[in-house]
Amino acid sequence: MQLLRDLWLLIKCYPIARGRVLVDRPEKYPGTVCHMIAYNETRTELVNRGLREEGEITGAVVMIAVGLAYLLNR
Repeated sequence: MQLLRDLWLLIKCYPIARGRVLVDRPEKYPGTVCHMIAYNETRTELVNRGLREEGEITGAVVMIAVGLAYLLNR
């Protein structure tokens, strides 16, 4: 059952992560820093939209969504 919840979170999380990855930042950060900024903004957006509570978000799923967004859109 947890696998289905994580898969559903990945489906909901990917469009948000994609938007955060495509944002042009005026400062030049290394790739790992940009990845962590997008990760943090994606988690915050999930909570702000009311899709998940902070304690219910699986960090690995969000990290995978951000990684996929970088891979497919950069």
